[in-house]
Formats: sequence, C-alpha cells, structure tokens
Amino acid sequence: MKFSEKWLLEWINPKVDRSVLYDQISSSGIEVESIEKFQPIFSGVVVGQIVQCILHPKFNNLKILKVDIGNEKLLNIICGASNCRNNIKVALALVGAILPQNIKIDRKFFKGEFSEGMLCSFFELGLFDSVKSNRIIEFSKEVPLGVDVNDYLILKDNIVQVSVTSNRPDGLSILGIARNIAAINNLKIAPLKNKLISIDTQKKIDIDIKNKKISIDYIGRIIQNVNVNIDTPFWMKKKLFLSNSLSENIITNIIHYVLIELGQPLNALDADDINDRIIIRMADNQEKIILKDNIQVNLNEEILVFSDKYKILSIPGNINSYSSEINKNTKNIFLSTFLIDKKMIINILKKINSNKVLEYYRYGIDPCLQNYAVEYATDLIIKICGGKPGPISNKKNNVSLLSSINNSIRLHHETLNQITGKIIQKDFIMNILHNLEYKLVFEKKYWDVIPPSWRFDILIEEDVISDILRIYGYNNISLSPLQGSINFTKKSELTNLFLDKSAIILINKGYYEVITYGFVDPIIQDIMFPNNKKILLSNPISQDMSCMRSSLWPGLLKTVSYNKNRQQKNVRFFERGLCFSVDKKSNLGVQQKMFLSGVISGDYIKENWYSHEIRKVDFYDLKGDLESVLEQICGLEDIDFRPSKIHGLHPEQSASIYFKNNFIGSIGAVDPRLEKELNVNSATFLFEILLNHFSYVKPSKIQEVSKFPSIRRDIAILISDDIAVSDIINACKKFFVKTVVEINIFDLYSCEEFFNKKSLGISFVFQNRKRTLQENEINLMMNDCIGALKKIFQVILRK
Repeated sequence: MKFSEKWLLEWINPKVDRSVLYDQISSSGIEVESIEKFQPIFSGVVVGQIVQCILHPKFNNLKILKVDIGNEKLLNIICGASNCRNNIKVALALVGAILPQNIKIDRKFFKGEFSEGMLCSFFELGLFDSVKSNRIIEFSKEVPLGVDVNDYLILKDNIVQVSVTSNRPDGLSILGIARNIAAINNLKIAPLKNKLISIDTQKKIDIDIKNKKISIDYIGRIIQNVNVNIDTPFWMKKKLFLSNSLSENIITNIIHYVLIELGQPLNALDADDINDRIIIRMADNQEKIILKDNIQVNLNEEILVFSDKYKILSIPGNINSYSSEINKNTKNIFLSTFLIDKKMIINILKKINSNKVLEYYRYGIDPCLQNYAVEYATDLIIKICGGKPGPISNKKNNVSLLSSINNSIRLHHETLNQITGKIIQKDFIMNILHNLEYKLVFEKKYWDVIPPSWRFDILIEEDVISDILRIYGYNNISLSPLQGSINFTKKSELTNLFLDKSAIILINKGYYEVITYGFVDPIIQDIMFPNNKKILLSNPISQDMSCMRSSLWPGLLKTVSYNKNRQQKNVRFFERGLCFSVDKKSNLGVQQKMFLSGVISGDYIKENWYSHEIRKVDFYDLKGDLESVLEQICGLEDIDFRPSKIHGLHPEQSASIYFKNNFIGSIGAVDPRLEKELNVNSATFLFEILLNHFSYVKPSKIQEVSKFPSIRRDIAILISDDIAVSDIINACKKFFVKTVVEINIFDLYSCEEFFNKKSLGISFVFQNRKRTLQENEINLMMNDCIGALKKIFQVILRK
C-alpha cells in the first residue's frame, strides 16, 4: 500500500523525527518498503483572479483576460480553456516561470495580443492528470492573491510504501497504521464518530440471500440525484494521486479514499440497472458476467454473485457488470459493503486474477467498521456530488462464523515474563493493552483480554504477548538465550539417524539436497493427488502457496521445472521433510509425518569424449539408488517392490514399496499425460518413502574379507508371466538362509514360443569364510534349490 505521509500525520503526529517514525511503523509489524520524496517540478506559479474576460475579436476559441495577482498592474493573458470566466481564482505562470520538461514562460505576442503569462491546468504543472486537459485550475474564493501555488497546495510530501503479512490486515489502512503509531508513542487518536446523515428519501432496494449456507453481512443504501460528473476536489485528488489510486470517476475516487483511509472496501452500482432486488447466491455452472469492452467471465458453482432477477450485477472484488457500472449518465447509485467467508474469496481468486479489493478481503476486514464506512462515504458523496440518501438496508446470515469478536484470552503475567526473559511491570503491560484498545479484566496473576475487532488474528495467549512486545520494543528484550530441556524419543532419534545416513548415500551418488516450502500450489497437488483432501490456508503468502503439502513431490517437481527453464536438463535432487494430511483424531485435525523423497531427470551421465551412447535415466536407476539407501539402513530382506497404478505416475512404470508388508512409499515415472502441465522432461522419475514404520536402523559392521575362492553357478528357468521375479529371488534366499550366497538376476527374456512364460537367468555366487567349498556340495545345494522352485512355482529348467 502507498500513501501520503501528510495524510498519516493528519491522523497522528507523534512529534518525532521522520526516520524514527518509519522505524516505529516497521517495529509495529508493518514493513516500510520504500520512501519516495515528492516535490513539484515547477516554479513561478502564483494565484491570480480573472477580473475581465472577453472573447477574442477574431478567434472565438480564445479569450482575452485581465488577471489580478495582488499588484497594482493587471496582467494581460490569452487563454483558450473551456472553464475560463470572470471572478474565478486561477494558477498563473508568470513570465520567467519554469514548468515541467523545463518549459520557460516568456512574454509573447500571440494572435494580435500580448500574453504576460499562462493559466495552468494540473496537467501543465505535472500533477494528477495523465492526459492534457482543456480545463484550468480553479481555486476557492478564500485563497489569497499572489500566493505561491507550491506553498498553498503544500505539494512537498513523502510517499510511503508498506507491506504487511497476512496476519496484519490492520496495516492496510491509514487508520490502522495510525493506531499502531499512537500505541507506540503512548498517544490517542481521535475516536471515530458516525456522520449524522439525514434520510431524504425512503426508497431502498431489498436484499435476498438465496443460499442459507452463505456466511455474509451485507449493507447497502440508495443515494438519489447524484452528480457523478463533478470534478474530484483537490485535497482528495492529491492524496489519491500520491497513493497511486486516482481515477477519472468521482464515485470511484471516494470509494478508493475510504478504502485507503479505513481499510473498508465499498462498491457502487447504477441503482437504475437493478431490477427489483439484490439477490445473493452462488453462480450457476458456466454462468457469465459481462464486463467492460464486452469481456466475458465464465463462473461456476463455487463463485458468490450479487444479481437481480435477470442478471449478475457484480461479484466480490468490485468486479461489476458493464451495465451496472457507474457512468456519465448515472443519476442514482447503490452504495454497498459486505463481509464474507474467506473461502469465497479463495474460490474467486482461483478463477480471476487478484485486485486491490480482493486482497483486502483475503487479508481480512474489520466487521465493526462496515456501518461507519457506508455513512462516511455517503457524507463525502453528498458534500461533493449532492444527492438524497435513503435508509440503510442490512441482511445477515451465519455472521457468527465470520469473525472472532469477543474472543476472551487469558494472559498470565508469569508466562509473559518467562517468554521475554525479564520482568515487565503489570501497570506497563496494562497501559500497552489499553493503548492497543484491548478490553481487559485484571486478576492477581492474569488478565482476561478481548482483542479489538480489527485484530481478529489474535487467538491465543502467545498472540497477545507478541502484540505487547512489538509495542514494548524488541530491542528492550534481553539477548540471553532461553533455556529448556528437549526430550527426544527413540523414534525421533531413529528418524534423524535414517535421514542422515540417507543424505550421505544420496549425495555420494550425485544428488543435491533441496529444501522447498511446506506450502504448495493446490493446482499441482490436485494434478498429482486428485483423491487427497487438501488442507488450504486461510491467509496464504500467495495463491501458488495456499495449500499444505501432502507429499514432497510437488516441491521437487517445481525445482526440476525451475532448473529445466535454466538449461539444467540433468538433475538429481532429494528432500527430507514433513508432509501433512487430514486426520480428525490428531491435534487440530492435521497429522504430520516425515518423508524422504528423490527425483532424477535427464541423461544418466553427462556428455563426454569416451562414451557416445548417452541414455536417459530409467526406472531402475532410481530404484537402484533407493535400494542402496534401504540396504544400508535396514537391509533389503524385508523390502518389497510391488507393481501398482499410482496417481501421478506412469501406469506401467510405477510400484508401491513395502517394508515387512507395511506400505511405506511409491516409486515410478511421471505420468506422460502430466509432463506438460508439470513442465518436466519425459525421463523424470520419483520416489518417496514414509519413515514411521522403521523401528531400527541396521548397524554398520566391519567384516573380514574371505581369503577362500568363490564359486558361481548359473541357471535358466521358465516361469509363468504372472509370477513376480522378486518372489523367485526371495524363495532362493530363504532356501540358502544358512549359507553365504549372493543371488542376482542377469537375464530376462520372453517370446511368443514361450506361451505366456518368461525365461529367467539367475546367478548364484557361493563363498565360505573358513574353507574352500567342494564341487559336489555346491551341486547338491543347487539341485535341492531347483527342486524347491519346481515344487513352489512349477518352474522348468532350461538346458
């Protein structure tokens, strides 16, 4: 948000140096991003009064003027402005004046007459108007003659730009910032007093809430006979110009003014375009709203709309239909404001790009300022544009779900002192809370406090303590570290050991560890896991970080895409971190578990001079890397990879991973149908394992290498296509449980002649640590193993 420093000082002026003021804004939790000096780039312009105005005898579009600037001599001026007339006070650039773009005013002989200066518009002074105007500046009658326009308009100012976190919506208004500055300096701002608006017409528009599940508080009124073609007053124009919110429409400017000053969004519609009543409902699927320039926006059943009997008038965010917009012919307006559930705003943001008003709703609106904002805006409209206001209409539904007003929190003095590391006097704490406009009841050891209505993010005791400390001053808190004891469970120690060992193995295999946000794009999460229930954030950092991750894959794939866009086509990444899922039995209904995940993409090896046949990575490259991790951690005896179809992965290149028959994760290639949406290569493979089921970590053992020779035997067998190769290997391992033997698959072959069978080549490498094995005992063991395979799997031995 941008605003004029002088605008803020109208609300609160703590009499401190400006650098101190900016530091106070930042220390209150509202970041000051930039401070830009604004000063006019013209000189020699004074206030004058037209005392004579006659038409030029030869040119009807010009007028010959006599202008009084408070001297004895009247100045002769030639002017063609449309609003040039007798007795108005104007801005006159004298001979020698310097205007923007280094334009110097000289005495000129023009159209047969001398001109001793120039009457100026705001455009010619480099102010406000972005296009050249045919209207000169008009001052009020009270302005003294000859005064310097710079001095009178008080144009020198500072433009302050601030940003706030999602839990500090009170920082998005002049009023909110002023409250914080007042609290820090132990001052008070003037209380808000409702404007006394006299009702001049009984006409009103009824409000009808069709869907009873909608949570809304809607307020509106008609104002009749409004002159919408009047120029915006200078005092308002200057503030909005410095806030980058100035428009050509006076009603829009008043709405922007109230928004910046109070943080309350308002909307205005052409009342004559509203048929019968305003209906608050959810849009029908594929229903449309027609905007300016005939732009159509397709809506769905999750979008809240305001309509009449026949058409949609607007949707939240001041997104009005073209026919309902205020235009030059508008005579009667309907001014409204509302408070709605943030989920409604999130649904709109999914469909439509964010705008300033939607951001205010996304951050949060003070529910207690709605009536005041409508009355305040009505008062401004009547004073500037005229009009007859009608009574306020109000419709509410499920309002209790919209805010946490009167949420009483118990604040313990001992807890505050323990957290701060020092004793803060009770009177000092109470003074801070009073300055922050908390309601409080004090007991001997604690306070029961109720946060002000604009701090609906204050929910627990720690929130109140944080609010106190930002006013007390973080610099006044002791730097000595807090002391406490942390009890690690055996399970957490095992998890940490597992992760540390895994990281070392993967790094040695060429992987890079990455750390991604726990917040992910809900669209990517839906693409990868369409059946998972999402955990959406109420106040996300951004739309693409509005969902708690249920897997590490979205973050890893986003990292792959990021690197791919920067010509890094061969990548190997891994991440270890918490993921979150809905579980009503867990604390706050959310369960968090630790995962290890990895991704590879691109070529297996880099381009080099030795090997010209460079292949893409495949499923077995990643499976081998994962097996290396699991073998070192827990051994592979109880690990099982079972082919299965997994959402987000290739249906023919994916498997579920089991440990002691417990599901622990998945592995596979990214589904080709999703590669374009995820912006990844065709050779991209992922794995992810859950660490909760590992009850021990295999200890590292140093063993003596046998000095006796090894003996290898190879067999080729025919088995049914339905039998998993892993089942054959596991059966062989169980048979040789008392003998040291290494069993490997070295060939897999199938053809039409085998009739739904496949040929498997298996190698057996025998080695004894104490003696050389004899030929006959090896043959005996092999014959018994083949016999067991024939009995269990009906294998056929190939010669």
